[in-house]
Amino acid sequence: MSDCIYCRCELPVVVPAEHVIPQSFGTFKPDLTLMCVCSACNGYFGSKLEWPMLNESIEGMRRLQFGLKGTVGGVRTKGVTPVIGEGEDWKGARAALRTDNKGKERTYILPQVGARRSSSDPFEWCLEPDLSDEWADKFPKGSEFRLGGGEDASDLERLVMKLKVVCPTFIYGGQLNPPFSGDGQVMIHVDHQNTPTVIKCLCKIAFNYMALTRGSDFALSPSFDELRSFIRHDTGGADGRVFVKHKAILAQEIIHGDRRTDGHMLTIEGRPKDGFVEAQVTLFNSIPYQIPMCRDYQGDWFAKGHHFDTRDWRISEMRVEIASLDFDPASLG
Repeated sequence: MSDCIYCRCELPVVVPAEHVIPQSFGTFKPDLTLMCVCSACNGYFGSKLEWPMLNESIEGMRRLQFGLKGTVGGVRTKGVTPVIGEGEDWKGARAALRTDNKGKERTYILPQVGARRSSSDPFEWCLEPDLSDEWADKFPKGSEFRLGGGEDASDLERLVMKLKVVCPTFIYGGQLNPPFSGDGQVMIHVDHQNTPTVIKCLCKIAFNYMALTRGSDFALSPSFDELRSFIRHDTGGADGRVFVKHKAILAQEIIHGDRRTDGHMLTIEGRPKDGFVEAQVTLFNSIPYQIPMCRDYQGDWFAKGHHFDTRDWRISEMRVEIASLDFDPASLG
């Protein structure tokens, strides 16, 4: 019998398939899965790591552009903050991005209040759950207010009633037109910062890929215990786990300076000379990450990479080249 690569418990005869990349980021062929993760770890990853990453990461937002169902930027969302990027009345207002069952994307303005002391000030926006006496006290009598967002009239009515409680001098003066242009579009600005949960999920994807390409026995090496414990038990903290690369992962993009794919890419390399096993992860080719897996590696050199194409949803192995002194970049096409 073998052990789970995360908690080290003995695996039963039947275990769930652990997808190297969560299916919420696309269903690809051939399906790359592991059979060396127990049910408890598989369930933990789905609810505690993968679900938050859908809602709290720039990668979660990018997936909506490919028709994958979801919502990013809700009221309690951390890590990703979409706001309206244009219009005097609405600029800075919080928004959420959604796709429906048919993959159609739309922008939803969250119920909120904007206020400013004078016409020369920008609006300060406050989401409905955060409306309080302390927030209203910042705006003296004569301040200008904006109410916006919600799905229907009941959201606006509820917002008006809450604002009257914390700001008795408020007088409702009518409804503003939404900021959408004639084509139904609006510019969105997004601030984002990777939360510890998103960092753990990125590390989990890298760990899965290492186990897929090198085998479960390799992943069970004590060299990976620190990373394993961080992913499964949240020990050791998120600092120093994931680094944003300043170059693309795909060599053709580095050489030619243009974008060649919107697909996911995973690579793994073992460098005994440096003592490193290091993974690279980018989802939808949005942000390339470097993830050190261990710093005491003593085995053979190896390198592997796979591309997950979002045009035909197929997976292919990437070509690995050693850039020696006589290497010709033109050979990469």
